[in-house]
Amino acid sequence: MKLFLLWVVLESLEFGWQAVRYALIFVSAFFRQRASLGCEMVAMRSQLTVCKESIRQKRQPHPRFHPAFRLLWVLLSRVWTGWKSAAELMKPKTVLQWHEHAFLQWWRWKSRRKGGRPTIRQEMRALIRRLSRENVLWSAETIHGHLVLLGFDPPCPDTIRKYMVKHKGGTDKSQTWLTFLRNHLEVSWAMDFFTVPTLRFQILYIFVILNHSRRQVVHFAVTAHPTMDWVIQQLREAMPFGQQPKLFVP
Repeated sequence: MKLFLLWVVLESLEFGWQAVRYALIFVSAFFRQRASLGCEMVAMRSQLTVCKESIRQKRQPHPRFHPAFRLLWVLLSRVWTGWKSAAELMKPKTVLQWHEHAFLQWWRWKSRRKGGRPTIRQEMRALIRRLSRENVLWSAETIHGHLVLLGFDPPCPDTIRKYMVKHKGGTDKSQTWLTFLRNHLEVSWAMDFFTVPTLRFQILYIFVILNHSRRQVVHFAVTAHPTMDWVIQQLREAMPFGQQPKLFVP
C-alpha cells in the first residue's frame, strides 16, 4: 500500500513538473521572435519524423539519422542560437561532429579533380618513341627541348619518360666520373681555388694545381684580386718547357 501511494505521489509530481514546463514554454513563446519559433518548430518536427520512422520500421530504440536530418541540424546550428536546448534525440556534440563531417565533405567536393590530365595524342606518343629509338643517349629533357624547337607543345619530361623506348642491352652505359678519374689518374691534373680570411677581414684567394698520380702540389699562388690574366700566368708558370698533362680537371 505504501509503495502504491509513493508511486502515485511520484507520478503526480512528474505530471505537475511536465505541466509547469509546458506552461512556461507556452508563455515564453509570446516573447520570442518568429524566426526563433520557426527554427524550433522545424527542429521538433524533424525529430518527430525520425521517431515515427523508427517506430514504423520497428528499429532499435536508438534512432538512425539520415543525411537530410543531419544537414538540417547543421544548418540550424549555424542560424539559430538556441538549437542546443531543442536537441532531444542527440547530444549537441553529435551535431558539431556532423558539422565537421559536412565541412570536410564540402571541401573534398570543391577540391576534386576537374577533368584530370590532358590525354597525349597517338601522334605525339609515336614521335616520342621514334626520337627515343633513333637517339639512344637522349634523355627526356633533351627530347622535350627538341620537340619545343620543332614547334610542338610537348608534355612534361616525366610524361615523356613514360613513352620512351626501354632499351634492353646492346648499349654501353657511360662510365661514372669516379671511374673516369681512376682510368686517367696518371695523366690528369686538377686546379681549384679556395679562400682564407685574414685578421683584417680580407679574403685571400689561393690557386692550387695538384698532380693526381703523385698527389703532390705542382704550383700554388696567392692573391687578393684574381683575374683571368693572372690565372693564365699561373698556368704558364706551373707548366714550363711544355710540361703539361693530357687532361686538366678544373
